[in-house]
Amino acid sequence: MSSPFDRFKGITIFDDKGEVKRMAENVVQEIDPDVIIDRMRKLDFSYVFILSKKEKSKEVELGRSEIEASQEWRKGNIDPTLQKKIKNTIAEL
Repeated sequence: MSSPFDRFKGITIFDDKGEVKRMAENVVQEIDPDVIIDRMRKLDFSYVFILSKKEKSKEVELGRSEIEASQEWRKGNIDPTLQKKIKNTIAEL
């Protein structure tokens, strides 16, 4: 279950590493089911994902604002910039 966004308490989807990974996996699988998230790491204001397909891998960085804009990803509300970044990275694989 995703964390509710509350600016006063400071809880956002960005702070839930598992939820962010599930959201990114969902977007990746919709674009290309053969691509997997090999690794991920959290930076101060972004997450970096290593996407892999067969022998190739490529890094994509998703910013805090894009992730927070995708708070309701389970309802299909995903930030277009986030989707475009993932799609472009997969195209490079």
